[in-house]
Amino acid sequence: MALRHHGSLAVLLLLGLAVACVATDFDFFYLVQQWPGSYCDTEAGCCFPGNEKPAADFGIHGLWPNYAACRPDAVTPNKTSCWPDFCNATDTLNPSLIRDLDSDLRGSWGTLSCKRKNSTEFWSHEWSRHGTCSGMGQRAYFRAALELKARLDLTGALRDAGIAPSDKAEYCLGGGGRNETQLYQVYVCVGRDGRTFFFLEYARSISLY
Repeated sequence: MALRHHGSLAVLLLLGLAVACVATDFDFFYLVQQWPGSYCDTEAGCCFPGNEKPAADFGIHGLWPNYAACRPDAVTPNKTSCWPDFCNATDTLNPSLIRDLDSDLRGSWGTLSCKRKNSTEFWSHEWSRHGTCSGMGQRAYFRAALELKARLDLTGALRDAGIAPSDKAEYCLGGGGRNETQLYQVYVCVGRDGRTFFFLEYARSISLY
């Protein structure tokens, strides 16, 4: 019986190590931010929690672990994966762990989705899909994203370059109205430590017709 017990313990330990490796097996993060007005145009409408419009500022879409190169999927044959997701189905968001961040999260990472009108549902989705693969605890994950956004300050950088939110000034190609191009999302590479910026990967725009 003792040998069987020790064998079971060894298997459990190995399974635990395997889960830990999967959860941290990535090369870098994408810090993804989006412009709220462009989101609303892209998604054919949006909803604001409490009917309060967001500030004229980039909002966080997510902090996403990614691979440097796509690889064969470990679970599904004949499929490639470019990022890990849903690394721990049992690790669901516990709102009490991020309660002290609630005000900052609502200001910088609020939902605009009509599907997920409650911001907590949005954060729960981001944690389940991406946060569980980050190697961080729940509070550390959301705190890291907030701190990265504050340090980067995309809106301030654009304002310093003479580009500020406006209903009249145009900074993109197009003739205005629905025939225009808008800046939608900005992807910035962050090291696995969740603190070190690498470079701006790309900015995603949308064309409206």
